Formats: sequence, C-alpha cells, structure tokens
Amino acid sequence: MSAPTPPETSEGDVDTSGPSLRLVFGIIGVLVVCLGITAYWRYTVSENWFATSLPKLSETGEHVDTEGCVDAVLRWYDNCAANKALCDNGVPRAMTHCLMAADRAPTCEELGDRPAKAQWVFKSCLDRGTPCKSRKKCACANAYRALDSFCRHDQKGVAL
Repeated sequence: MSAPTPPETSEGDVDTSGPSLRLVFGIIGVLVVCLGITAYWRYTVSENWFATSLPKLSETGEHVDTEGCVDAVLRWYDNCAANKALCDNGVPRAMTHCLMAADRAPTCEELGDRPAKAQWVFKSCLDRGTPCKSRKKCACANAYRALDSFCRHDQKGVAL
C-alpha cells in the first residue's frame, strides 16, 4: 500500500488552502500575550489585597477576643479580592495576623484538652451559625484549625 498523496493543483503544486502557519502562530501569540496580561493583573490584585488587608487584621486583633478574630477573618474571606485559591489558602495566614496581636493564653488553655483530630472545628462552625458546606474548603473550619495550630505552637504562629 502506498502512502496517500496530497491533492495537487493543475500546475502540479501541493494544495495549500486553509490558514497559513503565520496566521495560526500569530493568533496563538496574541492569545498568549492576552492571557499573560490577565494573569499578571490578577496577581497584582491578589498581592495588593494581601498587602493592605493583613495589617488591618493585625490592628483588629489587638481589640477583639479569639471569636472576634474568627469573625474578622470570615469577613476578610467574604470580601477577599484575591484569586479564590489564594483566599482559601490565606485563611490561616489571616488568622495568624489577628491572633498574634494579643495574648490568647486563656483561649489556648480551653483548647488544650481538645483531641488532635480536630473534628470539633465543624461543630464550632455550626454552633456559631456558619456551617461548612464542604469539609475540604471551609473558611470557618480553616480559621478554627489555625487557632488550634496557633495554640499548639505556643502562640508563635500557625503551621501552614
């Protein structure tokens, strides 16, 4: 069996109908540039959000109790202008900023007898009226997990 041959024109040249490679690569190039600009814009919006909002959470943390920090972080999350994945992953960082602004020893003493499995976070969210729709991506549960981690690390930070 012989390989199929491309159709020929009347002069014997190969048929080159369809878009040229220049056009195809030009369109791909324009798309790459547009997507790059969009990605950079989203990055700068996200970067600016974290740079301006986290210091405000530190200020808030000076004046509120632990539950006030959870409230502040959930408001922060609801208004988050960054990329969704960054907002989801930023909850522990936001809680750290709020919690480190004041001594949380009384709350940490209360949490000291909690089980390490930390399933209590879902009940805490339900009790406060912010139940988790998904156990994997729940800002409230992440806030309480950050609080637990903060206390287990002697109020020095949160294991990210």
